[in-house]
Amino acid sequence: MKENIMLNFLYVNPALINPKTKENVREEEVQKLLKLKEEGYVLIGLEMTVPELASLCDLNIDPQHTQQKLTQSCTREVCLKKEELLSPYKGKKVIFLTNRVDLDSVSSYIVSNNYLNGIDTPYNLSLKEINVHDTFQTRPWQKETTIEEGFNPNNKTAALASSLKPFMITPENIKAVTQYIETGEVDSSIMETFQRTQQTIIEKVKSGEINVTSANGVAIVETTLPCATNVGYCYAPVVIALNPQMRNPDGSTYRKISICQHESGYVDLTKIKDILNQTNPGWGGNPNFIGSPQGENCEISINELQQLVTQNLTPEYKAKTTSTFLKTNDFEK
Repeated sequence: MKENIMLNFLYVNPALINPKTKENVREEEVQKLLKLKEEGYVLIGLEMTVPELASLCDLNIDPQHTQQKLTQSCTREVCLKKEELLSPYKGKKVIFLTNRVDLDSVSSYIVSNNYLNGIDTPYNLSLKEINVHDTFQTRPWQKETTIEEGFNPNNKTAALASSLKPFMITPENIKAVTQYIETGEVDSSIMETFQRTQQTIIEKVKSGEINVTSANGVAIVETTLPCATNVGYCYAPVVIALNPQMRNPDGSTYRKISICQHESGYVDLTKIKDILNQTNPGWGGNPNFIGSPQGENCEISINELQQLVTQNLTPEYKAKTTSTFLKTNDFEK
């Protein structure tokens, strides 16, 4: 595995205001990027989903969120279109940017940085698995399952993804993802941590510590752990996820809501996003996954969101749903 990894890759905070200090985070980030441009750097975005920040990039590669290509990750786009996208920037001072530190953006960075340094990275099985993981291309939702069936303790790609720090790019993360791309292997320590975490999640769901309800074909999951989607899909193909203490890079927290569907055909999330943006601007995402503004408290109640989602289920899915309340725990009103 190569050791000459250059960390010319920066995390950009997508928040508008720091909820703890009330400082203008956006202006600080904008000024940071403008200073880099003044210093002669080319800025290449990898999933820069905030339009104001993306507009400062010389190039922003984000097929899912900007082009609505739901089955095409940033990694796949970069790998298959390296020459077209990146050849104009060979020999220049390049800084890669993302406001989404995840497996897709990190692997996109590795492929892109390799290319600019004269190293070709073929679109191999590992990169294909990253694409599948990032775009949720699993088999179609079948039926409600047990929580144990919803987790695969041997999924190397998911294990690697779970090991990444959401607000930090580290040499260790870059090396771990590079190893997976080149060899298909993930360190045993990462797999063991992943398996322990999965078992903890299963136990917390069973005990009710992770709160799950399901009614009218929509699952609602409340947890601070990054597992709400997988938990919810054990109960229904449409999930409303509440994280009451989503963390910012500085340690402050905010109330975050995400709404997703296992695959297209269950709910009109584009319409829901448009409705929500009328009163709570900043909702973003794609037809299968939308989220409240990053770094800001979402004040909309779960009851309101549940009603909105239920109203916008597709006619085909609505006809199949039944009112089933899996747990009696009440969410906030």
